[in-house]
Amino acid sequence: MKVIGPAAKTVFYLKNIQGQYPTWTLHYKIKCKSTENELTNLLGYSEIKKNQPVAIITREQFSGVGQNSKTWVSPKGGIWLSAAYPVFSKEFECQIFNLSLGIKLCEMLRQENINVCLKWPNDIFFDSKKLIGFLPRVITRGKEIMYVRIGLGMNVLNYTPPEGISLSKVLQTKNINQHYWTAKVLKAFQDSIECNNKKEYVIKSANKFLTKRFLPSGFCPNNWKVKDIDSNGDLRIKNETQLRIIRRF
Repeated sequence: MKVIGPAAKTVFYLKNIQGQYPTWTLHYKIKCKSTENELTNLLGYSEIKKNQPVAIITREQFSGVGQNSKTWVSPKGGIWLSAAYPVFSKEFECQIFNLSLGIKLCEMLRQENINVCLKWPNDIFFDSKKLIGFLPRVITRGKEIMYVRIGLGMNVLNYTPPEGISLSKVLQTKNINQHYWTAKVLKAFQDSIECNNKKEYVIKSANKFLTKRFLPSGFCPNNWKVKDIDSNGDLRIKNETQLRIIRRF
């Protein structure tokens, strides 16, 4: 099948990075309400198959929703996508999936000499500002994990609110190839699934990348401090007398 347009450009870089397999199906939108809605609709009438992950990528989404139902600002110039990857396994470690993706995104950026950190549970920060946010989900049938999916936003050339930062600001250039970076993100998603059975490595790496500058909502930094991520993938915070475990779910 001949692939043309933005999808062809991303596929070109993806094949250079990962080789021929798996065979991604990429759907590009100029604008959409939400890539999450688009992916849900697509998977509703097209069953996902082994070694055939799928992604919806848009130049702009106008009704994206982030964690805790917060508005996901998604203007032109960023990478906004939702992707699903087939797993078909009963052994998949659901509780560390967000961490495995987080560490692979950190590794991806650090390979390019961009010194990022992981803000538990699902943000990638450069210094004190958000560069990438992602929302992972696990889809099951009985005890079997059918597939995993993510919604992801990466600031690249777009305007960001004060709490965010774009890749162009980090690199101090506007000469950035978004198709190359989209391919890198999809490869990081693939890598996060392949390392899911290496729990000790995932937890150790997550703690290496973990920023301790930000507490979960509701905890005062004058009293509480981030300790680490425990063996279950939960965040541990402490004060002078207590140790609290914060679970993602």
